[in-house]
Amino acid sequence: MPERDCQPVRRVRAILLTERDSLLFIERHKRDRPPYWVAPGGGLHAGEDPEQGLRRELREELGAEVEILRRAFVLRHRIAGKELEEHFFVCRLLTYDLELRDGPEFGDPSRGSYEPAEAPFDEAAIAALPLKTPQLQEWLLAELPLLRDLSIGTTVDANRLPCSG
Repeated sequence: MPERDCQPVRRVRAILLTERDSLLFIERHKRDRPPYWVAPGGGLHAGEDPEQGLRRELREELGAEVEILRRAFVLRHRIAGKELEEHFFVCRLLTYDLELRDGPEFGDPSRGSYEPAEAPFDEAAIAALPLKTPQLQEWLLAELPLLRDLSIGTTVDANRLPCSG
């Protein structure tokens, strides 16, 4: 039997810098599983370049507009029998409005909930995050000085942000 040429599933993820010197993630809640955090993003459509796909995914998941600052890293790994290639980008969050979310995951309650959650630019806080991707956590800790430098000058329309309690 000939070996199959297995193309990886290509995904994009955002490392989102906010004006409050924090990082914005998605907190996931699924039935029968402890909550965990992920970098916002998702799968690329056929013919879509990573930056286009990232902007689309952020509009779908957060109703967000961003400035893409730079590529962070590419992670190639295998999860649940799938070969994945995830492109991570550092982005400045310009606005987000959860009323504008429209991804397919929001119409299916069996997929759990997707809520924005912030973490400060603090080594201990980042190390304690329940991130689904340990390689992202390692990168964030190693690149914390870069993220702090890039966050300078971040502007977000505070009227369109949910109140944090």
